[in-house]
Amino acid sequence: MSLINSTIPNLINGVSQQSDELRQPSQCALQENAYSSIVEGLKMRPSTRHRAKIMDGHVGSAYVHLINRDVNERYKVIITDGQIRVFDLEGNQKTVTVPSPDTYLGSSLAEEDFRCVTIADYTFVLNTSVTVKMDEELSPDRGVEAIVFVNQANYETDYKITIDGSEVASRTTTASEALKTTKIAEDLATALNTNLDDTWELQREGPVIHIRKTDKSDFEIKVEDSRSNQNISVFKERVQRFSELPTIAPAGFTLEVIGEQFSNFDNYFVKFTPNNEGATFDYGLWEETVKPSIPWKFKATTMPHALIRQADGTFSFETIEWGEREVGDEDSAPAPTFVGRKINDVYFYENRLGMLSDGNAILSRATEFFEFFPSTVTTLVDSDPIDIASSTNKVSILRHAVPFNEELIFFSDQAQFKLVSGDVLSSETAKIKTMTEFESSLKAKPTGVGKTVFFVIEKGQYAGIREIYVDGDTQSSDVAEITSHVPQYIPAGAFKIAAASNEEIVFVLTRGERNAIYTYKYYWQGSEKLQSAWSKYILGDNNTSILNAEFINTDCYLVVQYPDGVYLEMLSVEPGRVDPYANFECRLDRRVDETQCLSISYDEDTGSTTYQLPYQLHGQAVAFTRYSADMSFYTPGVVLNVLSQGTDTVTVEGKHDDVPVYIGRPFTMRYRFSEQTVKAGTATTGVYPVNTGRLQMRYWSVTFDNSGYFRIEVKPHWKAQAYVYKFTGKILGSRSATIGRVGLSSGRKTFPVHSKSDRVDVDLVNDSCLPCCFLSANWEATYISRARRV
Repeated sequence: MSLINSTIPNLINGVSQQSDELRQPSQCALQENAYSSIVEGLKMRPSTRHRAKIMDGHVGSAYVHLINRDVNERYKVIITDGQIRVFDLEGNQKTVTVPSPDTYLGSSLAEEDFRCVTIADYTFVLNTSVTVKMDEELSPDRGVEAIVFVNQANYETDYKITIDGSEVASRTTTASEALKTTKIAEDLATALNTNLDDTWELQREGPVIHIRKTDKSDFEIKVEDSRSNQNISVFKERVQRFSELPTIAPAGFTLEVIGEQFSNFDNYFVKFTPNNEGATFDYGLWEETVKPSIPWKFKATTMPHALIRQADGTFSFETIEWGEREVGDEDSAPAPTFVGRKINDVYFYENRLGMLSDGNAILSRATEFFEFFPSTVTTLVDSDPIDIASSTNKVSILRHAVPFNEELIFFSDQAQFKLVSGDVLSSETAKIKTMTEFESSLKAKPTGVGKTVFFVIEKGQYAGIREIYVDGDTQSSDVAEITSHVPQYIPAGAFKIAAASNEEIVFVLTRGERNAIYTYKYYWQGSEKLQSAWSKYILGDNNTSILNAEFINTDCYLVVQYPDGVYLEMLSVEPGRVDPYANFECRLDRRVDETQCLSISYDEDTGSTTYQLPYQLHGQAVAFTRYSADMSFYTPGVVLNVLSQGTDTVTVEGKHDDVPVYIGRPFTMRYRFSEQTVKAGTATTGVYPVNTGRLQMRYWSVTFDNSGYFRIEVKPHWKAQAYVYKFTGKILGSRSATIGRVGLSSGRKTFPVHSKSDRVDVDLVNDSCLPCCFLSANWEATYISRARRV
């Protein structure tokens, strides 16, 4: 029998589901409502602070998006079936003008179906269940028409026009007349007027004659002259070379330029635009245009919509005037591949608006977010849209796009891809290459934080998290599962990942436990990860549902569904945070102060003070006096005696209507140590567990810092009730023992265990509103072995 002791150097590496023999000393069996800090140690998690009630009743499935416009304007957008609402972070609802009816917001699974991305004052709202269509309206079509161009005037030359096989106009010049192309065209037009009936429309301007039927139907026309057809030309539907076109034509007259065999850019369309605005037949220019009578517009009601911040602070939700197909035809300027399909995600990258559909990534023109058709088909332009498919032999439906380390990563069901390009991102240089091949969940959008991207994987009844990170030495990307040591920890159905890059903390929300926030705290030192800690925060009870969590710096804004409505709350992970005029943070969820109470009244008959809260109470309430601004007229730090509570009221003993207070709901922090084992070996030979003897625990001690209350529960497995050892924060002979004042103390607390190491649970518990912080632990035990190791 040997008397041995050991030290647990810190308690900051969270839960592990590995065998106790394989766990690190700093890992635990259970951690709830505790925060693991490499600087401060293990402490009670921050409280949630009430901001506002934003909706009544139960909203069902809801998608929540954060608009982080600037430091002065931030909003929460909440989309439910058929409705969109906007609130600022104080809970004030903003006016949103929505056209009626607009079915684009319709979805019974809004939480799954919607995606948003914000660019300045525009928030693009995508309903992934809607199939994109082209509008039924076709591009402008003027019908069949022709122009006859007298481009040269020569002596003793015959000019003829034949329509539908009959010669309808002719003119022969003489050697003595004064020649002008306009005169020849005038004479031919006169003949046409004489020989054609009123089913034809004729116009002449200079040397050009415009001819078409009144019903715009087809006809056959031919021109010729006696000088090898060099002096007169006709243009109808198409032309060989652009250089042949006249400088006079009717406004909007359209032709297809067929081009030469050696040209890579032929078969484009041009229309005539007069120089003088409003002119119908004049001098002007030929401009590239779209082929007549083809689909050329998106059906705006099936495309992403825009939530637009107006100058007066209101919002409008409306369809977008997406760019039209302005040039080419369905072959030279094809519709984006999302047409006829559903869009899976919308994103912003390299000053382009992007969308994912099936296996394709589509990006708009550079700086022109509404344009998804090329600006010209006669040449390749770097700024034109990009539409590329993933390169893999598997069916890869791209679901999410995440900017990461100056790259763009795409996530499909079975693989991850990245967008690569040269110095300039264009359709010529852009390619999608396979990055890694890991299955990922479709429900939660991956989140990029600094040099890391976190994404969800499903494991039957549980979910896991992987991270893609950049290796500091090689600058190459690698993937690791950060839940490998807790494979059955996060229930399946993870739908949200939120991260605070400044504090290296990740929150995961899951449908499997709607009132829990699964928390991952990590710390990198160079290329080495020194901390990888999982735990969970529990808010309220089973009637509580967390709809969304989003970080702004160190503040996490929560949208929470309670039985009576939806509330906006805030949880801060700022290190070392304390309340105003205090040296600690009062730990109460849904915390409000006296300024947020709807009313405060003192009853002299009963000697009690009643507070009306801005929300309905669900569970026990606690009231705690705090420092005043001048720290003079009341003793700070007293937990008030609650006499009764109603639906939204709390009545406390004594007169406190002029006293600063905090009121909220207490929560319980619990940390359960792993089973302690004897280990042998050295850094050279390796450390291994020794299981041949009996480890009988005698005494434990925990080192704590600035703690006001905690208790230790020692529960042998064979006993129904645990032994409880309390610490009140007050140590005799120290300042913490002052009566009527919260005592915060630092030191070490020793307690007996007297059980076999594998048959006892040792828990650190705090269910008060006072802080606690633990730095390390020690234990002393007797080790009994029948044999001596050789």
